[in-house]
Formats: sequence, structure tokens, C-alpha cells
Amino acid sequence: MSRVLVIDDSPMLLELTVRALTAAGYEAIGAPDLATLNQKLTEGPFALILMDVNMPEMFGDDVVEYLRTVKGVTSKLVLYSDISEQELEAKVKNSGADGYILKSGGLEGVLGGVMGLIGAPAPAAPATGSGGLPKAPMAAGGRKPRILIVDDSEMTARIIEADLVSKGFEVHVADTADKATKIILKKQTRPDLVLLDVRMPNVNGEQFCRFIKSNSLFKGIKVLLCSGENVEELQRICREAGADGYIPKDAVMGNLVAKELMPPGAE
Repeated sequence: MSRVLVIDDSPMLLELTVRALTAAGYEAIGAPDLATLNQKLTEGPFALILMDVNMPEMFGDDVVEYLRTVKGVTSKLVLYSDISEQELEAKVKNSGADGYILKSGGLEGVLGGVMGLIGAPAPAAPATGSGGLPKAPMAAGGRKPRILIVDDSEMTARIIEADLVSKGFEVHVADTADKATKIILKKQTRPDLVLLDVRMPNVNGEQFCRFIKSNSLFKGIKVLLCSGENVEELQRICREAGADGYIPKDAVMGNLVAKELMPPGAE
């Protein structure tokens, strides 16, 4: 498995980037500072090191030079920042880095950049009853179970999407109820389950859940509310909108959804 080390002093960005890379199939590890970076380097080689430019202790391009000349690191070294692309290109040239990734490109930009530099991760071994990723149960007709993620946060949706795709699900994403409706209306994209954010602009999750549950055409679709709302509020919405349940956004999405889609009695 390709190993990637991510260095960023922002705890939120560090966690999201590591989670996205892990969901895509890489062995991703995070380091919030230079002390942790030095410690991680002793744990084995990395195919790529993603280095935030604006670190409090030392600029990322200086760290690149340090890793090359002092530590003798042979990994791909990539600068990661929200500064202008022109400035970032100059830092890459001066430091000897192998490339750069713009933070403005979001997690999709990170995944695309990493794949472009070290290739796609090797596919995970099929699940065999113990260890490894859970294998998605087959839906009716022998196809993959189909999940629709409805969330106006692209970052959240893409993290969940990458995790579920890696576990064998067919996943569609919509950032509004209107786009989600178009996906549900088409038989070839109609989901078995909808992961529905509660707080969205225009038509919110509660209203959209009612729409799905009141339409006989969609009677086979399960709806799980996926939200950071408090438990009491989620329970109320589940009762009043007819949702099949709820899961917190910070839960392990893939395992919970896989369990939800398992036929009764399946282990």
C-alpha cells in the first residue's frame, strides 16, 4: 500500500486530508508539526510527503530542503498551500520539491494530485470474512447497492463518497434537493438508500425526506438523516418526516451504511 505523510498545522485540514486519502486506498498518516514529522520518518519510508507551506516553525519549502539535504529523504515532496499558483511554482523551483497542490482545489484536488505523482493505490484485497474492508452486499438484480449522498458541503460529501466507493457501493452525490430528485426519478440511478443532510438551503432535509416517503414510487428507498444536530432534534425529525434512522456525520459512515443495507439475519 502506498504511504503518504501529510504535514499541516491546521487540525481540521489535517484530519480531513488524511481521512480522504485513507478512504481512497492510501496509507495516510498526519503530522501537525516538525517534531512529529521527524518521529514519523523513523517509522518507515513514504511514497509521498505533502507539506503545508505556512507552518509556524518553518516554511514548508525550507522543510523540503531540510528533508532532502539533511535527512536524505527520497520520497516525492509536494508543497500544499492556498498562496497564489505563481508564488507556489517559484517555491517548488527554489526548494527542489517535486510538485505542488493548491488548497483551493479541495480534497478532490489533493486526491488527483497525489494520484498523478505516485499513481492510484493498489486495490484492497477482497473481504474474506475477517479483516479488510467490509464487502457491500449485492442489491436486487446482482448490482452493487446504490447510495445517494445529499449534502450541500462538497467536502463532507466527497469524504463519505470515497469511503463508500472503496467498500463496494455505487455512490451518487447531490448538493441540493432538486438535483437529488432528478437522480431518484431515473430508474437507472434510483438509490437503495439516501444519506440526507438535515440543514440545506431552499428545501431542507426534513422536507425532502417527507417528499421521498410520501411517494409510492420511492417506497423501497431507505432514508438516513446524516447530521450534526443533537439527538433529540434528529429523533423528532425521524418521527415526523418518516426517516428510517439517523447517523452522526462524525461516525464511521461506511460500516453503518453497510450494516443498514444488509439483509435481515445477515452477518
